[in-house]
Amino acid sequence: MASVTGLTIVKQFTYRGDGTEEWSNTYHFKNPPPGTAANWDVLRQDAVAKELAALHQDCGVIRVYGYDSDDPKAHHVYAYDYSLAGPLPLGTHPYVDQKCAGDQAACVEWKTSRLNSRGKPIYLRKYLHNIEISSSDKDAISTSWQSVLTAYANLTTGMNSIYGGLRSRSHDETLTAGHVIPWATTRTLKRRGKRPRPAS
Repeated sequence: MASVTGLTIVKQFTYRGDGTEEWSNTYHFKNPPPGTAANWDVLRQDAVAKELAALHQDCGVIRVYGYDSDDPKAHHVYAYDYSLAGPLPLGTHPYVDQKCAGDQAACVEWKTSRLNSRGKPIYLRKYLHNIEISSSDKDAISTSWQSVLTAYANLTTGMNSIYGGLRSRSHDETLTAGHVIPWATTRTLKRRGKRPRPAS
């Protein structure tokens, strides 16, 4: 096990009539884990701001968990619950085109400098729900939202621009490009279980 900064951002939106449906993304960053709660707060605020700029206005961030280990079973060492602090911070992007089913998703990927055993590039990928599709092509992400996601994927100003940049859990990556896949995909929403346990 090694010391690695991890941050899970949990979002909430309406799915099949349930306004408390949750989904999340976990990011790992190159800089070492923050040493104080105040420094975790800064990282949380920076990362949440990048996500909110890519989310629609009916999707909010509800909780954030911080990790200091590359162990996938590690307990969080930091937590922040927006529902206790007041109204949830909401995404900033208005719907311009068509909403679609909650379990449909968009995929943003960052190309790394590593290759797999078949010589193909390895990517970091994040999936975002509550998507917007084109009214003229039900399989395509809308042009307006693609531009927002492209900003989120940008290497110098998007999510990769904070806290030393993105990496994978197991590798200190060198990212060479950020890209939005223009087609809608599906990503099963997980049933909510117990919240992550903090380190004892």
